[in-house]
Amino acid sequence: MDTEFVLAGLFHHLVRQGFPLHVRDYQEMLLALRQGYGRYCRRDLQWLCETLWARTEEERRQIEVLFRAIPEPTPQEIVGWTGKRGTGRQRTRAAHEQSRTKNQPATDAPSGQRLAVQFVRPTHTGWGLPQAQVPSAPDQSFVLDMRPLISVRALIVMWRRFRRALRSGPGVELDIERTIQQQCRLGVLAAPALLPVRRNQARLLVLVDASPSMEPWRSFFPLLTESLRESQLGAAHLYYFHNVPDEVVYEQPTLTHPVSLRDLMQRHADRPLFIVSDGGAARGRRSRPRLDETVRFLTSVRECWRPVVWVNPMPQLRWPGSTAEQIRRLPQLTMVELTEDGVVNAIDVLRGQRNA
Repeated sequence: MDTEFVLAGLFHHLVRQGFPLHVRDYQEMLLALRQGYGRYCRRDLQWLCETLWARTEEERRQIEVLFRAIPEPTPQEIVGWTGKRGTGRQRTRAAHEQSRTKNQPATDAPSGQRLAVQFVRPTHTGWGLPQAQVPSAPDQSFVLDMRPLISVRALIVMWRRFRRALRSGPGVELDIERTIQQQCRLGVLAAPALLPVRRNQARLLVLVDASPSMEPWRSFFPLLTESLRESQLGAAHLYYFHNVPDEVVYEQPTLTHPVSLRDLMQRHADRPLFIVSDGGAARGRRSRPRLDETVRFLTSVRECWRPVVWVNPMPQLRWPGSTAEQIRRLPQLTMVELTEDGVVNAIDVLRGQRNA
């Protein structure tokens, strides 16, 4: 039997009974199971549930009652699930648990329908008939995956707005005008005139802040990488830096495989720059050295990379009073928020459709 499946049933039942549990409690339990705690023994699983979910003695007793109400699997069921026959001691304990479960009062049994619908005493008005109370919480699975700021699909669509279509490569499309001119001039059409196909020649350089202050948005890094790979841009290169790009940037988010800024400017010259960083807004304070280093960097790359857009994952209302507010006022760049509308505006700046 899948332990995680059993755990989901326990969690749903306790929530229906008004047990103060959150989805985060379920995630912590799953993490403990996957690390090997409480996975192969019923008593260990009960101990794990009591340790992580019970905060009072009454809550611990509710979990204990719930485990007593769940029947112990028979030796035949164990063999069917695992393909192994239990030891004599395990079979004796299973029989003892079955006999104790049969003698358990029905009030402690949390079977689905019997506890899902409860009857309360009639009120002083009406016919005086008992009323049924049905829990409003549906028995459905929870969405445990973190919702990204922007989906990969949305990012890919946004990148495809950034187009600079130029003809390049071998001739494969018919040039009707040149073909007609050639036939009129020679009187005979030896071969049609062909044109190269239009291709997106837009190039982009992306610098992402991988400092500890960007840890809450680290899950966005692989989404950004995947979207650039599927964007159909002419060329898109992604590098990482710590707080402020200086003389060295890195090829990996772990800040490994360094590349000097001078080599980067020679390798990827004459293209727009897309920066992703909180700019000090995550810490909520102003840092004069960080501002000076940012100005120094922007000044050094001004002739090589332009325009420059700065995408800030912190909400705009958190920018005032931080270094990000001072960076935003610099004339060398345009700062936007990391939302779908913000990224669209940033790409319009890269395309030249908005003033930087």
